[in-house]
Amino acid sequence: SSYPMLYGISLAFQNYTLTKANSDDFRTFAGLKNFIEIFKQSEYIQACQNTLFWTLTNVIVQVVLAVLIALALNRKIKGRGFFRTTALIPWAVPSVIAALTFRFLYDANVGIINAVLKKLGILADGISWLGNLETARWAVVIESIWKGTPFVMIFVLAALQSVPHEMYESARVDGAGGVKTFFKITLPMIKETLGIATILTTIGTINNFNAVWLMTQGGPLGSTEIMFTYAYRRAFSAHNFGQAAAISVIMFIIIALCTFVYTKLIGEEED
Repeated sequence: SSYPMLYGISLAFQNYTLTKANSDDFRTFAGLKNFIEIFKQSEYIQACQNTLFWTLTNVIVQVVLAVLIALALNRKIKGRGFFRTTALIPWAVPSVIAALTFRFLYDANVGIINAVLKKLGILADGISWLGNLETARWAVVIESIWKGTPFVMIFVLAALQSVPHEMYESARVDGAGGVKTFFKITLPMIKETLGIATILTTIGTINNFNAVWLMTQGGPLGSTEIMFTYAYRRAFSAHNFGQAAAISVIMFIIIALCTFVYTKLIGEEED
């Protein structure tokens, strides 16, 4: 089962460009050449910067939003079951459907977003949200936040259920306000679960190929290109499987580090 992974790693250290299949050095050992070459490419450096922005923005906003929604849905409110079910819908929607739906919503000519903004008099003409350098990266991030937040919310909501009610009662008696109660009682009680959810969201966001590829294909001018889409482009547009594999190895190391932190957190929670 580990053969595809080992084969992929071996490709990263080979001269493997399909357009040069007849050359003498095809499939020969390349050492670190592929890694050196990709770091010389400004497009790859941009993809790394975009991946950092993409991951940090997604994770921070998703975690903050998830905590706020979970806190609201943990209260005794009328129709709580309905609201909890509704909040899970984005997570249940397949990623391909979600990305294509948002692409339609953002459309410059027939998109609902432009239609509403024009009706309200905010816009005179429709904006190509996914084709505009200033708006494309944020447009894709919004779709990803909408899709991913419920996943973190489930974790937080489950953790909130396990906080003893007596602790809140005693805090209320001591005159602690809502914000103080959250930082003194709620957050320390859910921090391990929140840590696990954050790591899983980080891994999922780095690997979120569908959202970017189906909405922008990394454009315009590479403004939404992430490491995953750039690796795909190196393999299937440039036919340079050696460089694509080198990018994949770097991603594998990043995700392996995240997984190491995840297993540590799981161990701590079990203890």
